[in-house]
Amino acid sequence: MADAITTELADRELGRRLHRIRGAHWYFGNHGDPYALILRGQADDPSAYEERVRDGGPLFRSHIGTWVTADPEVGAAVLGDPRFGALDRAGRRPEEYLQPSPASCLGLDRAAYLRLRRVAEPVLGAGAADEWRRLAEDLGRRLLDGRGSGFDLTADFARRLPALVLAAWLGVPDERREEWEELLREAGPLLDSLLCPQTLAATRAADSAAEGLRTLLGKVAVARSDGAGDGALGRMVAAGAAPDDAVAAAMCLVLSAAETTTTLVCDAVRLLLDRPRWWRALCDSPALAPAAVRHTLRYVPPVRLESRVAHEDVAPTGHPLPAGSHVVVLVSAARRGAAPDAGPADLTNVPTAAGAGLPDDLYFALSGEFVGRTAETALGVLAEVAPRLRREGDIVRRRRSPVLGRYARFPVAYS
Repeated sequence: MADAITTELADRELGRRLHRIRGAHWYFGNHGDPYALILRGQADDPSAYEERVRDGGPLFRSHIGTWVTADPEVGAAVLGDPRFGALDRAGRRPEEYLQPSPASCLGLDRAAYLRLRRVAEPVLGAGAADEWRRLAEDLGRRLLDGRGSGFDLTADFARRLPALVLAAWLGVPDERREEWEELLREAGPLLDSLLCPQTLAATRAADSAAEGLRTLLGKVAVARSDGAGDGALGRMVAAGAAPDDAVAAAMCLVLSAAETTTTLVCDAVRLLLDRPRWWRALCDSPALAPAAVRHTLRYVPPVRLESRVAHEDVAPTGHPLPAGSHVVVLVSAARRGAAPDAGPADLTNVPTAAGAGLPDDLYFALSGEFVGRTAETALGVLAEVAPRLRREGDIVRRRRSPVLGRYARFPVAYS
């Protein structure tokens, strides 16, 4: 009884906090604050709000209290400066946002993420990339087998593929794969919740899913330490990593990679189907898949907002910011501002743009390579198996997803 009362009181307090933050976004959005309108997460295409931020100068001060930039030089300076971190110097997140669940490993500082990357180094590298590609090719073909008459690209392919690749690579047992996929689906809003409050039910479900994933991975790590497991998680432990550290590294990889890869695959397919000549070029030569992914990362990055806190007084490109300042980079707007043209003429002419990938010092310290490689393989498999892929209805994006722009539905079919 006492536990039930404690849980109810905690839910009430969390619900009030979520409503306060959400209410601030709506209030300031109603008064014209473009960053607040972005954080509402109600627009499929927030570019009009992003351009209003750009019109406010290299650094726009939102009424929420956050500094926001759509300027490519300022954005690059902020993201590349080690004096900025995900947390302030005292290890806290900005007051206007929630502290994520400890189980999610999404509330750590830069040093912690870099340490987890070192923990995972024995299983990363070229060998991992080859294994990811092989798994994605095999699993991708299985997922598409018999799907031609009509299916949801998001739910049936783009979300399941990275989830299954990660499960196989980490060593999650076959009999736990269905549970694994369900937990990842429930954890989907976690990256968005760093800046945009979700509903109380979704918040509790995502936190519970993170706990479930951590428990499941912990059992995999223990099985390997007893000599009964395999996979990358087991190899981390065999290489000398403490099981808790190996699990934390795996959580960092999984929660930053799964939904991000889903979004990247869907964005890339949408862009290609909107340019039939490009889609035909990819089908004629699936080796162009990396170029298609580079183009998508450059113009429609799967992570739209990057959040940083200044640890000391700084002046990125000459714009002074006091210590403790919270800065958000509008990644897609900054990349648009850095590209003077409307884009390359065809897939064979896509440049390898510097900085087009995911920042590799915080949440994506382990997952950037996985996201890109898996998306490339997914596009290659689609081009080979489903060259006559077409839309079969309206694409629907999820609300309250300003960070990823997550997809809810992407109906397609192929002959």
